[in-house]
Amino acid sequence: MYEKMLYGRKILYFRHAPPFTGLDDVSGRDTRPPYEGAPGYQCSIYYYWWAFLRLSQPYHECCERNGEGELNRLYSFFGDVRGDDFMHWWRFGGHKPRRHSGRRLFANGSRDPIIAVGDPKAPELEGEHLLLRIPVTDDLTRLTAEFKQLMRPIVEGHIQERGLQKHEALFEVTSDSPNLKSLHKLLVAQQKLQSLPELKRYDLAEELGVPQKIKGNRGDVEHDIAVYSELARLLRKGRALIRNTEIGRFPDFSKYTENKLPELPRALRTISISNSWLTADAD
Repeated sequence: MYEKMLYGRKILYFRHAPPFTGLDDVSGRDTRPPYEGAPGYQCSIYYYWWAFLRLSQPYHECCERNGEGELNRLYSFFGDVRGDDFMHWWRFGGHKPRRHSGRRLFANGSRDPIIAVGDPKAPELEGEHLLLRIPVTDDLTRLTAEFKQLMRPIVEGHIQERGLQKHEALFEVTSDSPNLKSLHKLLVAQQKLQSLPELKRYDLAEELGVPQKIKGNRGDVEHDIAVYSELARLLRKGRALIRNTEIGRFPDFSKYTENKLPELPRALRTISISNSWLTADAD
């Protein structure tokens, strides 16, 4: 689990590494960047979720209609994603007035940090807080042991009263170990396809570096077949990712039907999947 402390000192938890800035300590991160020199905001699965959703034409149209249409429920969480500033969306969300920030959609819970109260006569804090008076000594081991001894029955009583809470994000990443490098390649392929629709397929493959990895030269039958096959595979997988962001799932390459329904994220479990979405061509 990853932690991210906000400016107000509240701490958010994430199953996967959130985007980072120059203010973050990244020494404990084990996430591989999608490419050499990638900025911190791209070194996160949550960036690619946002980026693929932006490529959805139905969602783009929903944004143009201020959230009206079949994807209105998804819009109520993700908001308008047509802007190109991911970190602004991550911090503030896509709604005006503000509703959900991007990071709140993916957070697996939050907590307030332990803080020092300067005024010894400060009133007891309410709710999820407890005011303690701890002597400052040079015996950290002893202090830690006493703190655990004191807090254990309090925490156990809290669990008995409220139950052990399961912190499930509104939208959960569907893969335990997503490959950012692979996702980046699929994203670039779809971006090139949408921005350069007149580009011939072999030229598109060259833009993506596909022919360079396949033996032979342009015009050779076997070479060309292999290039087109690999390009088709990349584009097919990218389209599947885009389609499944429309139901709040990422990165999901599955093709769903009426006999194979997806498990919806917590935020969308009160809605049903439309027949038009199920019968659309996923290839």
